[in-house]
Amino acid sequence: MISPKAKKSIILVTEEMIPNVQRFSLTEKLAIDLANKDCNVYLISLKGKGEFHCEGVEHIAINMPDWSLFKLKERIKANLALCYYSLKICYTKHIDLVYGWWPIMFFAKYFAFMKIAADMPEFIDVMYKSYSKPASWLMGPILKVFQTMVARSSEMVVTQSDISRGIWCSRGVNYSRTSSIPYGVETDKFNLPQNSVLRKKYGIKHDDVVVVFEGDIGIDDGVDNLIMACNTLPVKVVIAGDGDGIYMNYIRKLAGANVLFTGWIAYSDMPDFISIADMCVAPFRESLYTNTTCQLKQMESMAAGKATIISELHTFSRYVKNDFDCVLIRPNDVNALHHAVEELVAKPDKRKAIGVNAKETAKSFNWHNRITKESEILRNLINN
Repeated sequence: MISPKAKKSIILVTEEMIPNVQRFSLTEKLAIDLANKDCNVYLISLKGKGEFHCEGVEHIAINMPDWSLFKLKERIKANLALCYYSLKICYTKHIDLVYGWWPIMFFAKYFAFMKIAADMPEFIDVMYKSYSKPASWLMGPILKVFQTMVARSSEMVVTQSDISRGIWCSRGVNYSRTSSIPYGVETDKFNLPQNSVLRKKYGIKHDDVVVVFEGDIGIDDGVDNLIMACNTLPVKVVIAGDGDGIYMNYIRKLAGANVLFTGWIAYSDMPDFISIADMCVAPFRESLYTNTTCQLKQMESMAAGKATIISELHTFSRYVKNDFDCVLIRPNDVNALHHAVEELVAKPDKRKAIGVNAKETAKSFNWHNRITKESEILRNLINN
């Protein structure tokens, strides 16, 4: 409920489900923080599981039960609904700033003439190609122009890396109107003992060495490399998540008898799920997208105290140290991944030591760090 005491109003727009379903929602936490700091917040999101209530926040939840990151038609319908409700509030309320999912910022700027700030964790042309969407050769350049228009018209472009800031600067965005803030996770929720009941549910024996991958599954995620690297190793590979149908069919054909696909795991169950792992793997390919973002997969597994094998990519590698709190490998190198898994299978003491250090490092990934900086940026924009 909107507080009559607040003097400034902001719209937050996200394609996330709130309350969260498949992944942690930073936008939900941001809304709470801004409301607690004397802002009226209109939070527009997809409808998650249950209800979200917070004094000072009016939540507009759009019901899209068939939404998926990989279903283009459903995403178009969802974004049209997000756009409609965003513009409706812009036209009927006094709004000082609109922030969030960048495609909606275009309409807030050019149809409602609002001051906007955009969350741009990825470059959409690269992301579109990674998820094998139709006519990427044509849509990629169009989406690039569209995203650049939004970035140039934003008071602030929030990214995750200095590389992204530099690229936006090269595309005509003033460097002072960009910022880089790594994502964050609920680090305290992932510190759980191994769930033996869950291992039995998935048919995992007590002495099996379990290798877990969890999250969205696109070409850049490198799950095909993980399967090929582990096909001859004495491990159980558990893949939790989903992706584009063509790519999923491809990796299923690659998978041997030691690979288990679980489908999506609800975010509320993810801490228990990761607890079954002896090690986790985030085998990303190298691309502009993966080099400029801090993926949640390894943040969550490190917070759980799991030895995690991670592709050595520019942005995230700055926060970790090889053979101390993770194992870094060359991107897209199946042999390197094979040997990294093989070594951790053979050296349980090393797995344990890396996991202990990973848990300590992961404290810096706490969502509070991200939200504190993001909230400060937005409040400065509102008040200036």
